[in-house]
Amino acid sequence: MQLDAHDVLVLERSESAAAWSAAGAIVRSADVAAMPADELAGAASEIVGTLPRRLLRAVHAYRSQAASGDVLLLRGLLPDEEFGSTPAGSAAPLEGAPAQRAALLLLGVMLLIGEPFNFRTLYRGRLVQHVVPVPSMEFTQTSESSSGSLDWHVEDGFSPDRCDYFGLLCLRGDRLASTEYACARDLDLPADVRRILRLSRFEMAPDSAHQLDNPVPTRTPVVFGPAHAREICYDAHYLRPVRPDCAEDVAALRTLAGELDRHRRRHVMERGDLLVLDNRRVVHARTPFAARHDGTDRWLLRTMVCASVPKYRRRGGRII
Repeated sequence: MQLDAHDVLVLERSESAAAWSAAGAIVRSADVAAMPADELAGAASEIVGTLPRRLLRAVHAYRSQAASGDVLLLRGLLPDEEFGSTPAGSAAPLEGAPAQRAALLLLGVMLLIGEPFNFRTLYRGRLVQHVVPVPSMEFTQTSESSSGSLDWHVEDGFSPDRCDYFGLLCLRGDRLASTEYACARDLDLPADVRRILRLSRFEMAPDSAHQLDNPVPTRTPVVFGPAHAREICYDAHYLRPVRPDCAEDVAALRTLAGELDRHRRRHVMERGDLLVLDNRRVVHARTPFAARHDGTDRWLLRTMVCASVPKYRRRGGRII
């Protein structure tokens, strides 16, 4: 199933030209690659006033209501530009003026939803990370995989500080790589399964992308909240019952996995697509694709945001 038309905004090239030009002016006047996280976010804030009016309205409606779904696709944000070679890893610096302009544009749009941040333990704390295939990581459950499926998960479900939203901006697509998602609000779970999944009888382990000295799982409910605003904290590989021998908890996770598959939606990212997902209400995945590792592979930029200003301030910094 594809995205609903109500969740998609297609921009004309003329509409996004002013923001692209504003990003170019910043890149020409400053060393974007060397900017600390706060300075980078501040620079991106200068772009907000140049964003298209239709985009501003679409993002506001999504943030405040999300009436039709918890995913928003903005198309046509980037010009026909050559972005250079796909970086070698997720934590690579932002190199080259076109990629730097794209990163500023991504941050500018996401600032409409919240404050961009990252974990110190994730890809060197980069505020904007590359989503690219990496040699020897083909079958891992990380964004650096390719040949293997990246299965259902939320971002950083082990942490209470996981992002509220994240954005994926495509610089170079791959027709075989579908980004998939399923919304918690769409799930039709039996009452007994809902009862089990809303209890903290499960634990989430940190995923392998985080560099942690002592990874410790955290307890969490899985599906919870009112029906109109249902939330989910799920990972097909890193979530398990606290009591692995509890048959009803194991069965509840199995039922949930089937429902996620049944409500799967997908989109193949193309250059200029910005896909925004609610990390509290949506799980996502990615289909396999063949990486060439020749500088022409699929290349997305990602940033995560905290939508609560008080919560963001309590953390004491943008890189936590």
